[in-house]
Amino acid sequence: MNEVFEQEMEQNRKAYEALREKIRIEHAGKYVAMAFGRIVCVSPDFDEAMNAVKELSPSPEHVLVFPAEEGPIFDIIDSPYRELLE
Repeated sequence: MNEVFEQEMEQNRKAYEALREKIRIEHAGKYVAMAFGRIVCVSPDFDEAMNAVKELSPSPEHVLVFPAEEGPIFDIIDSPYRELLE
């Protein structure tokens, strides 16, 4: 993984940890998009939240889009395409 990706992932992790309860209470039933250590969109529609992330400039290296009541997954998921990310 590249250094920028790791820094942004850590930024997003810290922001989520600080906002976890607020997100779960205030945005239950919605999707939350986070980038650059902040919430960039809250929407009842996953695609709308994802599109908000795609429209950011500059483009973030690491983003989170997740159901508010479940929270994001920070674990790296193994994929046959993983070598393309490295």
